[in-house]
Amino acid sequence: NMELLFNNVTLRTFRFSFKMTPRDENEATSIKSIIRTLKRNMAAKNKSGLFLQTPNIFELQYKKGNRPHPFLNLFQPCALSDMSVNYTGENVYATYADGTPISMIMTLTFKELFPIYEEDYKEGASFDGEAKGFDDTDLIYGVTGNTQNDNVQGVGL
Repeated sequence: NMELLFNNVTLRTFRFSFKMTPRDENEATSIKSIIRTLKRNMAAKNKSGLFLQTPNIFELQYKKGNRPHPFLNLFQPCALSDMSVNYTGENVYATYADGTPISMIMTLTFKELFPIYEEDYKEGASFDGEAKGFDDTDLIYGVTGNTQNDNVQGVGL
């Protein structure tokens, strides 16, 4: 029965949405540059008119300050599979004098290039960016019994 339930491993997808509202000409230029750069890096490259090369690969990471986030998930290398920009971020078409929309919502869909296996969950992120060993007891809060060293609030044992 387990063989019937399991079809294959799947590649995870992640969607991110960013609302961008430029306040001046410099911010409008930066937003236009961000959109153009992402579109350019997600496109396939034409090599000599006969062959295509793959688009660029993105290495995503959640951050907490300047370090990897200790709680949120890690990512495998990803491709930007879909990008859309809603130029009516306030549900009304309105622009500044130069034609820049007053608000935009950019939605990015990334797809991992490699599947996740059980072994990948046995590694966690450390604060220096290197993977460290990880086991299920690391997921239990307050195991020391010493409330002064347990930095978890609002969790009962």
